[in-house]
Amino acid sequence: MLSSFLSYLKNEKRYSPNTILAYKKDIEQCELYLSSLSKNWQNCKSRDLRLWLMELNAKLEAKSVNRKISSVKSFFKFLQLNAMVDQNPAKNLAVLKLPLRTPNFVEEKELQALIASFKVGDNYLLARNYLIFELFYWTGMRRSELIHLKSQNFDPMSKSVKVLGKGKKERKIPVGDEVFLKLKHYIQLRNEFFEREDFEYLFVNSKANRLDPKLVYNIIDGILSTCWSTEKKSPHILRHSFATHLLNRGADLNAIKELLGHSSLAATQVYTHNSIERLKEVHKLAHPKA
Repeated sequence: MLSSFLSYLKNEKRYSPNTILAYKKDIEQCELYLSSLSKNWQNCKSRDLRLWLMELNAKLEAKSVNRKISSVKSFFKFLQLNAMVDQNPAKNLAVLKLPLRTPNFVEEKELQALIASFKVGDNYLLARNYLIFELFYWTGMRRSELIHLKSQNFDPMSKSVKVLGKGKKERKIPVGDEVFLKLKHYIQLRNEFFEREDFEYLFVNSKANRLDPKLVYNIIDGILSTCWSTEKKSPHILRHSFATHLLNRGADLNAIKELLGHSSLAATQVYTHNSIERLKEVHKLAHPKA
C-alpha cells in the first residue's frame, strides 16, 4: 500500500524526494501507532487516528502535527480511490489552529550595507559565497532552487533567471545588470580554480559537485553572523527580506506571489504583517497623537 502511494507521489504528483520522504515517515509513524492498538489501515477508525494525534499534540508543535494529518489524509484518499480500503477514517480530521508568526527579516539598510562591504578580488570561494548570498536577496529564490541553478538559467537578453520551483513549476525572476557582471566574474574564477569549464551546476563544492543544502546554510549563516545577532540565519531569512522589502516599497502583493513562486496568495500575505508592524513604528515615531 505505502509503496504504491509513494510511487504515485513520485510519478504522478512529481513531488520532490524530500517531500516524499516526509510523507513516508509520517505514514510509517501512524502505522506503528495503529499496530500498537492491534489495528491496521483496513480496520482503523477515526477515533484511533484522533488518539494518535492527541499523543502527537503533546509532543510536537501544531505545524508538525498538521503536516502529519495532511499526510495521512492524502494516504487514505489514495487508498479509497484505489479500492484498498472501504472507508476513509481520516476524512474529517481537523487541523490544529496555528499561532500567527511573522517571518524574520533583516532591515534593508543593514543588508545593503553588508552587501556593499563585500570584497571579492580574485578569491574564488568569496566570489561563490557572496554571489549565493546576493542571489538569495535579489531573487527571493528557495535554497533548493539555487542549488539546482545552471549557467544557462540566466538570460542576459531578458535580464532574468529561470528557476525550477515546487511541483516542477518554472518561473522567471528579473535580475539586474550587476548580477550578470558578478556572475561572469564568478564563472571565470571558478573555471580557473578547477582548471575546467564543464560544470553541470552553477555552484559547486570542493569536488566540483552540486552543493549540499547544509553547506549553503552555513555560507549564509556565516555571512549574516557578521551583522545580525538573531539565532536563525538561514537562506530563508533572505527570502523573507526580499519579499518584505518589496512590499515596504509598494510592490503589488500578487507580483510578489509570482516572484516567490507561491501557489496561493495566502502564503504571501504573511508578509503584510511585517509591513503593518513597520507602519505602526513609523506612526508611533512621527504622529503627534501616537
